[in-house]
Parts: sequence; structure tokens; C-alpha cells
Amino acid sequence: MRTIARILVAAACIGLLLGGGWLAVSLVQTARLQRQVAELERAIEAERALRARILERLGSERRLARIEVVQQHRSDDPSARALSAASVAELPASGILTTLDFIELDPDGREIGRRRVRVPGTTVYLDAWTVRFPQESVAEADPLRGRTLTLLRRVYSDRMPPSDGVALDTPGAVPGGYAASEGARFEQALWKRFWSLATDAEAARKAGVRVAQGEAVYKPVAPGQRYDLEIESSGGLILKPADAP
Repeated sequence: MRTIARILVAAACIGLLLGGGWLAVSLVQTARLQRQVAELERAIEAERALRARILERLGSERRLARIEVVQQHRSDDPSARALSAASVAELPASGILTTLDFIELDPDGREIGRRRVRVPGTTVYLDAWTVRFPQESVAEADPLRGRTLTLLRRVYSDRMPPSDGVALDTPGAVPGGYAASEGARFEQALWKRFWSLATDAEAARKAGVRVAQGEAVYKPVAPGQRYDLEIESSGGLILKPADAP
């Protein structure tokens, strides 16, 4: 009986040792798996945050200017009496003159220049030169190629040739205090070679330019309306109704 008891005790001890060893190994493995899961979750979260930043950069917009429609009046009215939007709608566009303020804005939305413009008709155009860069440059926030560059050129209407449009002075193209910077020199070099970059694929490739082109946006307008002219970081011009003051 004593022998059997010793055997049973020994077996129990062995079982406890084996069980304890298995439990220890299991706990170590569980801890390691938990660390791996935590690291994977952190990597996924970092990837998600990076993707969100990239999408934000690619889809971001910045305001270039605000257009405020001051008034519209009949072109044959020497007193230039202002018409209501309802009155304008009843008249042929060819007999209307539109007066608007073109207000250029800095990146913080502050006014840096204002010009009053009068054009025939009721559909207003704004055109510009734009230089766009590869999306990876925008996504990486490249210091020189991280956004579409814009040089605003003129305002005109559908009742006049573009060549007769009102030229825009655009201090926003190379702002004061920025003119001596590397970014300004880079932009000036691109504007000087603009049509070469627009028409020569090899020249554009060497300059790291995706596309250079002239483009225009336009809207039919009415008295009292306000519009924001914006540019997408990886795209082109946008003209959309401004928020209510």
C-alpha cells in the first residue's frame, strides 16, 4: 500500500509540475500574443491616421478671393440705376452691365487687395494659370510641390472677348515678404516657363509638374450675391457661393 501511495503522490507531483509548466508556457504565449495584437492595432491606427492626413491634403482647398456682386444696371441707363435680381431676370443679358468687387485674400482669409470691375452681361468668368503636381508630392506635403499653384489673370464675361477682360494684379501669387524665399523663386521660374511646361511633356516631367494649363470658372450672377474663388491642393479652380455674412 505504501508503494502505491508513493506512486500516486509521485504521479500527482509530476502532474502538478507538468500542469504548472503548461500554465506558465500558456501565460507567456498569451502575453506575447497580446503584445503582438497591441502592436498590430497601433500599426493599423498609425496607417489609418496617415491615410486620413493624405486624404485631407489631397482634398484640401484654400480660398484665393471673394467676388461680391455690387449691382447690375441697364447699359443704356446713363444714371446707372441699380436693378433688382427680379428685374435683371426679365431683361436680355446683352443689355445689362454687372459691377463687382474682386477681393483677394491671404491664406488666413484676410483681405490683401480689392478691385472694382464692370463687365457687360450677367455671366462672369475668372481665369488663371494653374500648375499641378503629382499627387504623391501633395500627399507628402512637399515644401515646393505640395499644392496647386495659381496665377489669377483676368475677369471677363460671356458678352466680351477674353482678351478684353480686366487684368488682375495678384499679390497673392508671390506675397510681399515671401518674394525672396525659395518657394517664391520656384513659382516665378514656373510662371516664366509656363507655356513650355504646358506644351512640352518632357519639360514638365523634368520640373516635376503633372499638368500646367489655363483654366476658367464662371457663374451667372445677380445683385447681392457673393462667391468664393478657391483652389484644390491637387486639383483646379472652384467658384462657389460664399457663406452668409
